[in-house]
Amino acid sequence: MRILLTGANGFLASRLCIALKKHEVMGLTRGQMDFTDCNEVENRVKELCPDIIIHCGAVSDIGACEKEPELSYKVNVLGTENIAKVCGKYGVKLIFCSSDQVYLGHAGTSPHSEEESLCPPHVYGKQKLEAERKCLELNENSVILRLSWMYDKEMRIDAEHSSLVTNVLKAVREGAEIRYPVFDFRSITNVWEVAYNVEKAFDLFPGIYNFGSENDLCTCDVVRHILGLRNISEAKAEEDRKSFADNPRNLRMDISKIQNCGIDFLSTAAGLKEALKDMKELE
Repeated sequence: MRILLTGANGFLASRLCIALKKHEVMGLTRGQMDFTDCNEVENRVKELCPDIIIHCGAVSDIGACEKEPELSYKVNVLGTENIAKVCGKYGVKLIFCSSDQVYLGHAGTSPHSEEESLCPPHVYGKQKLEAERKCLELNENSVILRLSWMYDKEMRIDAEHSSLVTNVLKAVREGAEIRYPVFDFRSITNVWEVAYNVEKAFDLFPGIYNFGSENDLCTCDVVRHILGLRNISEAKAEEDRKSFADNPRNLRMDISKIQNCGIDFLSTAAGLKEALKDMKELE
């Protein structure tokens, strides 16, 4: 199968290039295909003739989206719209990587389902939600994957952004403070589990799917779990009881829909145990 992958140097896409290696993967960076230019997208699709486009490319830094909303809108919404249009025109299946940030601001403590009515308060969540709608409007063969906070146990390239696990273990090595919120709940997922499960998403019916681990632990307890798995005192993780105290942040996802399609994820706790089991001891 011929797969065109956008954002090829990103955190997830760079690993998808490895996970999908049995296919013909054409990973393109923004420099190789500016998807904010619809003509360039169409020319690339005509040239490469992909069966599937996995659209990972985005401005995903939440702070950057708040500071430069027009620039991020051009990439996150208009760029996605261009890809959806071209996919629809040429009959290419589209897998769009969305975000759990669309659930931000939604009341309640239960895991979120795909059917909820949403109104995220921040720019990034708003843009991802609008991009989802563009995909479904312009290409009836679109699959939307709402991804969670992903981690790896190591960084693959120096320019790559760090993740929860690498941040925590770096803090241990450097003797830095480790403090995380207790009023914060997220579906924290191993990026490799996402990468290998994406292939199973090729056969999904069009629609929106939560795509990540279930998790009942607050972020501070997840960090303590990481420390315990590395035989480090869990007491090193201090509780931040100020952040989100007035309005607890809940981005946990209900994954029953994707499970009913035969795709499963380990829980956050089990996923961390599996990911860290063969990791070398800290020096």
